[in-house]
Amino acid sequence: MFKFVFSFLLVLILTLLSYLNYKLYYQPRFISIEGSEVNADLYRQLNFLEEEMHKSAADDMQAVFPEGFIFMNALYGLSLTELAAPLKHNTAFYHHAHDEIQWAFAHMNSDKGRIIFDKSLKIPYGAFYTGWTSYVLGKKLSIEEPALRDTVEISFFESRCKEIAAFIDSEKTPYAESYPGYAWPADMTLCAAALALHDKIRAPKFQGTIQRWIGKVNENLDTTGLMPHSVNAITGRPMQNARGSSQSLMLNFLWDVDTSFAKRQFDIYQKIFLVKRLGLPGTREYPKGVEGDRDSDSGPVVWGVGASASIVGLRATVLAGDETTAIGLRNSLEAFGIPTGTKDQKKFLFGKLPMADAFIAWSNSTETSTNKTLKAGIWWRSVFQLYSFATLTFIVLLLVRIWKPKGKSKVA
Repeated sequence: MFKFVFSFLLVLILTLLSYLNYKLYYQPRFISIEGSEVNADLYRQLNFLEEEMHKSAADDMQAVFPEGFIFMNALYGLSLTELAAPLKHNTAFYHHAHDEIQWAFAHMNSDKGRIIFDKSLKIPYGAFYTGWTSYVLGKKLSIEEPALRDTVEISFFESRCKEIAAFIDSEKTPYAESYPGYAWPADMTLCAAALALHDKIRAPKFQGTIQRWIGKVNENLDTTGLMPHSVNAITGRPMQNARGSSQSLMLNFLWDVDTSFAKRQFDIYQKIFLVKRLGLPGTREYPKGVEGDRDSDSGPVVWGVGASASIVGLRATVLAGDETTAIGLRNSLEAFGIPTGTKDQKKFLFGKLPMADAFIAWSNSTETSTNKTLKAGIWWRSVFQLYSFATLTFIVLLLVRIWKPKGKSKVA
């Protein structure tokens, strides 16, 4: 019995390694819908999220994460804006995607969306709420034909941007509170990105404010030269040094704000957060040489690599032009994220944590057509494959030894 059980476990390991290596060759598929080329896997992911969102996914995630409701609606809406941006506006597909973005934004801009945030803060409802809602609205406006944009929404977007700019222009700290007494640079980065987005789709008016913000940020970097994870809400000085989860998130928006500053930040991030584990890329939650515990921001941390940092880091590396690392992160998600589904839907981790699906969909939303697919050298998997080959060879030899018939003993 022991022989059978042990052999079964060995075969299981052999099968798992073969599956992982196969998944490392993943490439997204593309299909045509109403004359538009669409990333089929992203489309299936968003189909799954649409069904979950119209049930209670945002409310369910609010019970698990501090800002789960806003995050779910924001990420769902942002992923859809990337999918819808290249679509023909006279198609049913575009109109459905646009309706879903509108639906997600309406939930963010509701009493339920605002309930945990404080209106009396210097930026009403705080940097987190204002940053995400303003950015999502700006992205929605950006994919609409200018003549068809809702004037009420334009006015709302303008007023939120003015509130953000007023804080930046009048305060010494670059970081507004998200909650009374608490400030996080990642939240204010969304606010700055909303100003930059405004100047792309409306008459430019906030470039001076954005540069003032960058100047104040540069005066309050942490000891590594990066934007810190958390700061003193009054002075803006670092309280906790940079972490992978917040760095990955901020880098997704800093390219909108200031490309030179974003590049400097990415270069440091690349040196102290991006690592290899068995030849595959990952993003550390804490800088090299520093260890720390997991929390609601980091998600699971294994061998120093953070789940949130790596998932969002995928999109950050794409924007930075590091496609080899991006493909490694993307395909590692395909290998280890347990993707399952149907012809029309795709989910990760069996769909048990929709927040993960929302972040993965957003990270994958840069590849919306074949001319935007990532490309990397053919040898990026080689180290992992060598480890796999050595392990597989050992398993096969061990199985042969276990099941090799024993020779008959000689009888005198």
